[in-house]
Amino acid sequence: MKLRKLAIAGALILMSGAAFADQGHGCGKGHFSKANWQEHRQEFFQKHQERLHTVLQLTAAQENAWKTYQDQIKPEVKTEHPDRQAFAKLTTPERLDKLEAWDKSRDAHTAQRDKAIRTFYAQLNDAQKKVFDENAFPHRDHGKPHRK
Repeated sequence: MKLRKLAIAGALILMSGAAFADQGHGCGKGHFSKANWQEHRQEFFQKHQERLHTVLQLTAAQENAWKTYQDQIKPEVKTEHPDRQAFAKLTTPERLDKLEAWDKSRDAHTAQRDKAIRTFYAQLNDAQKKVFDENAFPHRDHGKPHRK
């Protein structure tokens, strides 16, 4: 009888644990949804930048560089993808031209972001550079401890 009670209690514990398990795609808002992706992306960016600002312990003289850096690295708002049917109607050279234009746009944005990061990084002292190196680029698991 005692063994049966223990088995039932163990099963209840396992079932209740499953009820509290992480239900989302790392975002804590339930399953991934394209509808709330932009909102989640902006929210994650803001939280990460606030944490980075805190751990860097910037001086008053560095705050202006931080504000400039923040203005320059904000994620761009993604627009909807082009109509697939319209894209399919293009000739191969026209498709290649579109893809090349998208690549150039992305590369230009990346270059501007890289320049902003390098400019801000140059304003940091050695200890802050080390902290920045360890914290600037978040892990894909959205803040969960990184396994080594």
